[in-house]
This record gives sequence, structure tokens and C-alpha cells, in this order.
Amino acid sequence: MDSAPLPKETWRASWRTPWRSPEIPDDIRSSVEDMQLQRALTHVPMIYLVGIFNLVAAMVLSAHEGVEPQYYAWMGVLAIGSAVRMISWMRAPRHRSYGTSAQKTLHNLTVISVGGITFLSVWSVYAISTDIFENQMFIPTSLVFGSTCIAHCLACIKKAAITVLVVGVIPTAMAMILVGGFDEMIMGWSMITIALLMVRFIIDSYNQIISSLIMRNMIWKQAHSDPLTGLANRRAMMNHLRVAEQAFANHSTGFAVALIDLDRFKQVNDNLGHDIGDQLLVEVAGRLKHSSAAGEIVGRLGGDEFLILIPDISSREQASARATAYLSGFARPAHISGHVLTASASIGTAVHALDGHGTEQLLKAADGALYRMKRTSRSDRRSANRPSRNIG
Repeated sequence: MDSAPLPKETWRASWRTPWRSPEIPDDIRSSVEDMQLQRALTHVPMIYLVGIFNLVAAMVLSAHEGVEPQYYAWMGVLAIGSAVRMISWMRAPRHRSYGTSAQKTLHNLTVISVGGITFLSVWSVYAISTDIFENQMFIPTSLVFGSTCIAHCLACIKKAAITVLVVGVIPTAMAMILVGGFDEMIMGWSMITIALLMVRFIIDSYNQIISSLIMRNMIWKQAHSDPLTGLANRRAMMNHLRVAEQAFANHSTGFAVALIDLDRFKQVNDNLGHDIGDQLLVEVAGRLKHSSAAGEIVGRLGGDEFLILIPDISSREQASARATAYLSGFARPAHISGHVLTASASIGTAVHALDGHGTEQLLKAADGALYRMKRTSRSDRRSANRPSRNIG
């Protein structure tokens, strides 16, 4: 028996190199940035502590070996500034309000970390090249320790962590290989090996984090979306309604709900089959989605019943105008598997605060308006089909 071909996504994943990370879907990009920000900010005190330790250790070595103060005095100023910043950070409220976006905060954190490591790396290369220290191993060892610790703290920001490793280790290691003796050359190659292993560790850790977020988003979508049409399902729409009630509780404007039910849909299933009926539902869902304005949410409650959440509505006239816009999308016939179907629907609207305050009251009011429209349509059709009689 021939094996079934792999899905396209699985085939691509099987060829993905171990150094490549999964692509982040646009709908979870903000969640990824929030996660990166929270994890990175949790490790900010550790980043400062590592910097302080390395600066103090370098100052002690410099003083011990009789290095002139002008070569290392700046380290004391930087260490004091880092200590003050670390203490103020730790004393600040845990749930602080950030005035900038997560993306900008991550960018600033990356620039500060990479900039600090770059400065220390340049100074390390200078120290190795000029032989101002008798102990050539201490400064590069200290720098590798600091770079790997900071990279570990920034592991959730892959580019920042890898850049810190590359900038903090490679220049110093190459200087030791090119300028130092045999011992320094071996140490330099060891540093490069450590950096490469850390890069692989960071990529694996990052990939696990992103993959878990993607999987969590997929599970959430499966639980909150309709499998046939891709619209929000009943559970998701009820959640949206509860959120809307809280959001518009104290606003001058409110929101409306529109309940849509297809006319004579059972005849389509009975005469043409459920497959054609399902395709018609998909077509209707696409038209409703196309007719929706910004901020409006379209969902399927089940069967041939759809629900629309319309924000910023303060009158029944506005709700009626939006309902008319949705019904106009049914005017064009649908061509499905060789059949030409003219879908029609009835719609009932209810406005928050005018027709009810809770979710149940709003849906009950919209359902009542929907079936009043259905009865009116049936009466109109019976009147149109009733034969006329001449009265003489």
C-alpha cells in the first residue's frame, strides 16, 4: 500500500534546518512580543548584576597589576550607575505601566545590551593587543562569562542574544588567536566553540517557546472558531458579547447584535444534499465577512444561524442600516457545484440598553425581531401567490 503524501506544512518542516526558527503568524505576533518583554524584563536585574560583577573584577585586577587608573576608572562609574539602576528597578512596582510599545521596549533593551557588550569587547581587544595586563586570560574569560549570562537572560529575544554572543566573544577570541601565544590560541578556539554551542542552545530554547505559543493559538482557534466557515463559534461570540457589555457600560454609545437566519435552508439540504448546504453556508459566511465593517465581529451560532456584533451603535436606526447592508450581500446568486442558488435571509437586531442589558435579553430581543421579520415575509409571499378575483 502506498503511503499518503505528507501535508505541505509537514514537508516543509522536515526540510527545515535546525538553525531556522518557525515563522510567527501575524495574529500572535503581539502575544509573542508581550511574552518576550515579560521574560526579558524579569532578567533585567541579572543583566545588571553580571555587568557589575565583571566591572568590579576587572577593576580589582587592574589595581592589583598596577595598571594606571585612567585605563579603568570609567569602570567604577559604570558599575555605580548599573547598581543604582538595578536597585531602582527591583524597588519599582512589579506591574508597571510602560509608556512605549512592547516592540520599542524590546528594541531599546537590545540596543543597551548589545551596545554595552560591544564597548567591553572593544576594550578587551585593546587590552589583549597592548599587553597592559600580565594575566591575559582573565579579561577574555570574564567577558565570555558575562556575554553568555546576558545571552541566556535574553534567550527569548533570539537576535539580541545571538548578537551579544557574537560581539562579546568572537572579536576577543580572534584577537587571542592572532596575537597571543599557544595557550591563548587554544583558549580563543575554546571560546568560539562555547559561543557556537550557546547559539544553538538559544535557538532551540527560542524555537520551543515560539512553537508552544503557535500550538496554544491553534488550540484556542479550534475551541473558538467554527470548523466549517472559520467564523467565531457560539462560545467565542458569547465571550465577545460579555466583553462588549463591560467595554460599553459607561459609554454614551453602545453596541447592537444582529441575528441572521437563512430562509428555506432546509429545502437546500433536502433537495440538493448536505454537501451543497455546507458549501452554501461557507459562501454566506464569506459574504457576511465581506460586508462587515471595521470592529464588527461575525460568528456562526450553529446550523444556518449567524450572529453579528456591531459596536458604536446608539439607535435602532443605525442598527437597521447595518442590517440592510448585510442583507444586500445576499442579492447576488451563488454558483455552487453547477447549481445557481439565490440565498435569502431574515435578520433581527437589538440595541444594547434600548432592547436589553444582558446577553440573554439582547439575544432574546434579536430573536423576536428575527421571527417577526420571518412572519412578515411569509405573509407577503402568501399575498403575492394568492390568485386575484374580480368582484363584479
